[in-house]
This record gives sequence, C-alpha cells and structure tokens, in this order.
Amino acid sequence: MTEGDAVFRVLIVDDEEDIAGELQAMLCEDLDDLGLISVETEQDFAQAELILEREQIDLVVLDVRDSSQGEGIVPGLESRGRELYDRIAKTRWVPVIFCTNVPGQVQDLAAPPLVQVVTKHRLDEVEEAVRVGLQSGVPSLTRRLGNLVDREIRDFLRGVIAPNWSDMAEADQQQIAPLLVHRLAAWLKENAIRELDGALDGADDAVVGHASAARTYLKPPVTVHLTAADLLRDPEGSWWLVLTPACDLHEDLPTPQPGRQLRKAKAEYVRVAKADPLFESALVAKWREEGTGKARDAVLRVFRTDDNRFRLLPQYLEIPHLLLDLENVKSVPLAEARSWDRVATLDSPFAEAMLTAHSHAVGRIGTPDLVFERLKEELGLKVKKSVPPARGAEQQDAVQA
Repeated sequence: MTEGDAVFRVLIVDDEEDIAGELQAMLCEDLDDLGLISVETEQDFAQAELILEREQIDLVVLDVRDSSQGEGIVPGLESRGRELYDRIAKTRWVPVIFCTNVPGQVQDLAAPPLVQVVTKHRLDEVEEAVRVGLQSGVPSLTRRLGNLVDREIRDFLRGVIAPNWSDMAEADQQQIAPLLVHRLAAWLKENAIRELDGALDGADDAVVGHASAARTYLKPPVTVHLTAADLLRDPEGSWWLVLTPACDLHEDLPTPQPGRQLRKAKAEYVRVAKADPLFESALVAKWREEGTGKARDAVLRVFRTDDNRFRLLPQYLEIPHLLLDLENVKSVPLAEARSWDRVATLDSPFAEAMLTAHSHAVGRIGTPDLVFERLKEELGLKVKKSVPPARGAEQQDAVQA
C-alpha cells in the first residue's frame, strides 16, 4: 500500500547524501504527471534492506557499491548494491534501477524495463528509467497480487482450517501446509487472472500477455529439471516439445541428503516432437502457393481438437504460434536435450492432452469399416425415406381442404 495518498513509493539507496537529495527533488518535480509520488532516501544499506522487507516499495534506485570501498574495485569483494539486490529479491521483488559509475558490475542483471542500469550523475537518464519502471504496470500488479494471496490465505484459514481444526489436529500436521498450498494454487489458477484483469492499466502486453494463452504455459518452467511437455529451443532456433513421461525424467536436486540416495533420471534419451512456427509451416506455405480446396482443408485440419497428428500452441511473449507435428518425432540424448533452452512447460491439462494425442497417434490400430445397416433394420432403427407426393396431388388436397 502506498504511503498516504501517494500513487507510488520510490526508495533511493545511495550513501552519497547530496546525490540522493538531488535525485529525490528531481523525481518529485519531473514525475508529478504520474500522480503523487513519495520519494524516500536511505544512506545505510542495512536499513534499506529492513525497509524493503517490511514496507511496500514500488521501485528502488540502487547505488551499486558503497563509497567506502573507494574508487577502485576490490578483487573478490561483492558490490554492496548487488548484494542488497540479491537479498531483497528473495523477500520482495520490485523494479530496480542500478545507478552506478561501474555499470559493468551489474550489466548482466539488466532486464528492461524492470531491471535497468544507468550511469551515475546522468540524472536525466535516471528520471526516464524511473518513469518507464513505474509505467510498466508491475508496481500495481505486485500490490494487487500480494493482497489477493493474503486475502485468500486469510479466508481459507478462517473458513476451512478453523471450523475443522478438531479433525485436522488429529492428522499429520505436516499435511496441513500442502493442503493450503494446493488449494491456494488451484484457486489462483481459476480466479486470479479474472481478479487481476486490468491491473496493468494498459501497460505493455509483454509483461503478462493474453490471459487464455498465459494459461497454456508455465513460464519459466517450474521444475529445476527437464520434464514432460517442456517447450525447448535447440541451438539452431528450432522448437521442440518433450514427449518422454515425467517419471522417467524426474531427479532430485543435487544437494546432499543424509541417509538418502539422490534419484537420477531413468531416461537416457528424450523423445521430442517438432513444432514449427505456424506461418512458416509447410501446410501454410502450400496453401498460400496453391490456394486449392485440398490445401485449405489441410490447414483447417490443424484447428481440430480430435486430430491425431497436429496440435496448435498459441503465441505468448516470445513464443510464436506453433504447429506441433506428432509424427515428426526424434530421440536425442538426455544430456543434449538438457543443453537446449527450456522456454516453458505446458500447464495442465494442456500437457496431458499433448501426451495423450501422441499416444493415440502412435498407438492407434486401423480396422476395416464394419457395416451394420441390416442390423439397424432388424432393430427398427432405420427409417425408410418417404416418397413426396406428386405436385398435382398436393394441389388437389389443398382444394379439398
């Protein structure tokens, strides 16, 4: 929640008090068209961390390193700003603008407009970066999403846990947390998109994308390891969908667990199906080249949900509309597949639908058509076609009527 009537709260973390004060005055004056903005400054990095943990801040302007380190870069010494960024990102993620004389230390973190790097003493660049960050829509979305999750947990504890606690108290207490997590995840999946509709207030679609397409993908992937229905991109830029069952690819995190042997993936090879950008696919190219009814019907086939060969995947962020060909399948070594870019994982039930479609495509058994017309007649199910009366008879009946 913003402070007072402020639309946004901005925190400047810089141990140089004069620069922080100058930047504070400039942002308050030049960004007044965005509404009332509360701009606060903090010279102490540890205190800034406490503020970010306890309060709702919408954007941080962060000095990369403490001036006590001197002008040179001390080998092996973490920059204070980067260290703070890593810590606060674990508790509360907000858009960050690194304001620094050593941009090379954090350039690898740049992800505009949500993580930007600007050169210190170029205050005009800082002002523009802050404007872009606030107008991205992320501050509003973050606030609303946090409030939504807090409300749902509160309502669940009050409406489900409290009335049934006498029964739950006798159960394994470790099961209550998974119950809460699973219910919260299911509720958010069904309702959060609708409740957050318009949270970005017209911001760039690249931040969240179209709601129906967003439900198709888990992006970035949730699991730390390769899994079924992962959408991959190989080094040549081609798209592939993993068809190997998740149980054959599951493996434990590579962290030591006393008394327990880490589970390794059982698969040596991974089955992947080719997914071509729809507008570059052979079917569309043939339709555009020939323009025949047969070519048109072939393209229309991919829009059917009962086709055993082709499936469409919708465009989302950098993922184009993809045409998945379940007959164009190959096996690659697990190590090679792991080296490809994991762009996204298909969410449920889309993942299950793709794997089932592939199973039908490779496991179907063709049979001759069986004719049961005679049996229909014996059961009285086949109705004989009535013969229409002659035109003269129709006219005679009309006269008699």
